[in-house]
Amino acid sequence: MSEKATSSQFDKLILSIALLLIFIIATRTPVDADMWWHLRSGEEMVMQGRILLEDIFSYTRYGSPWVNAFWLSDILTYLIFKMGGYFALGGFVALMTVAIFGIVLKQMQGPAFLRALLLILAALTAAPILTPRPQLFSFLLLALLNYWLYSLKKGTPLFPIWWLIPLFAFWANLHGGYIWGILLLIATFAGEVLNHWFGDQKEKTDFLPARTLKKLFIFTILAIFAVLLNPNGFELWRLPFHTVDVSLAAIQEWHSPDFHQISFHPMLWLLFLFILGLGNSGKKIDFSDLLKVLGFAYMTFYSQRNIAPYAIVLLPVMSHHLALTWKNWTVSPAGMRAQRLRASSASQELPFKITRMINRLIIILIVVVALGNLYILTRPAKIDESYPHAAIRWIEENQPPGRLFNSYNWGGYLTWTLSEYPVFIDGRADLYGDEIIGQWWQVAGGGEAAQQILDEWDIKLILLEPSWPVIRELSQYGWELYYEDELAVIYGK
Repeated sequence: MSEKATSSQFDKLILSIALLLIFIIATRTPVDADMWWHLRSGEEMVMQGRILLEDIFSYTRYGSPWVNAFWLSDILTYLIFKMGGYFALGGFVALMTVAIFGIVLKQMQGPAFLRALLLILAALTAAPILTPRPQLFSFLLLALLNYWLYSLKKGTPLFPIWWLIPLFAFWANLHGGYIWGILLLIATFAGEVLNHWFGDQKEKTDFLPARTLKKLFIFTILAIFAVLLNPNGFELWRLPFHTVDVSLAAIQEWHSPDFHQISFHPMLWLLFLFILGLGNSGKKIDFSDLLKVLGFAYMTFYSQRNIAPYAIVLLPVMSHHLALTWKNWTVSPAGMRAQRLRASSASQELPFKITRMINRLIIILIVVVALGNLYILTRPAKIDESYPHAAIRWIEENQPPGRLFNSYNWGGYLTWTLSEYPVFIDGRADLYGDEIIGQWWQVAGGGEAAQQILDEWDIKLILLEPSWPVIRELSQYGWELYYEDELAVIYGK
């Protein structure tokens, strides 16, 4: 067997292992707080045969218009759950993540081991927000759009430019993350303009031709209007800008990344590697690449919900510069010595058939581990550990009357598991706005204001974590303790 064929076989093994490890990284217990109301939304739309455009889950916003930017993905997610339960949901997230980074891989450069390491690091970067939610569809479409832009710059576009119109019309009915796609198009267009004005003219063949650039501008505008092709109309365009006005204290994903948590460190490692590659590649960065990286890095430092788009956009750019850095190293004295050592060990390689058999066994072993891990992490008992399952069972058995004041973190879960009790609040921050979120914080914080709000809403039942200040004073205001465990308390009146 030739050395080239053996090397190709090894490269395929390394990249296959990387994608399987990404499957394992993305396999998590599906306990995202917002997943539940997405499931309930999908179930209601399937049962009713219509798109939900008003609230039916709460009593604080019941009947109010709801900008449902997720209707199509909610239906798809519910159908996946209906077919295979939590196992199917967990597998869906893992497979989608593999598909996302598989698309990213097609844009990457450099030796296989370098691409594999970067892929795994990017998956670790995105891991904190890889959950069974509509944003997964946005991550996939963003990766596809970025790949299309990559192919457009290479002069071999995957699809004609007019495909942006149906893409964004489809995207607008899946998730509000279409805004990431629009920003990517704008950054690319602006960067290409800068390339023509200030770029290295020796590399002009890498720039988008002026004619293509004009078409990109026109179809970006048309894509913006294509977003309006959704049941919510123009309201969908207000959603990305409205949500940032909401009180963010209770919404973890809108916070900046907390670098005291190790789970956010891979984001910094990616950035440091990008800087290292950029400084040692010997190539001036393309302005469109620069604007994309800076733009998505800025958004991620502002809000951790942008961390997966950041990894998707950054990875192809950094791999290009790290590949050049690696190439420069291989012609250095140290690199040439390493190549000689590798060549001297080549004669000790196993026969091709034995190597192929070993490679297949390795892949099969990792697949078995991945599926076993998926099964263990998606057992219903594992999900129940994260939520007040016993407290909810008590409510179901005893059926205490009255409106329920619930934990913000459990609102979505209650819409799914205790649908006969409308919630005070859930994760739809854009629906509840500052008014209801502010009232929730006032109640949780305790004091006279808490009792006034509870009276105004005629609330007779409270389900909260034991740590909230209001819990310590409820008995003073005539509330009776109905149920208590380490995770939750129930008070009634």
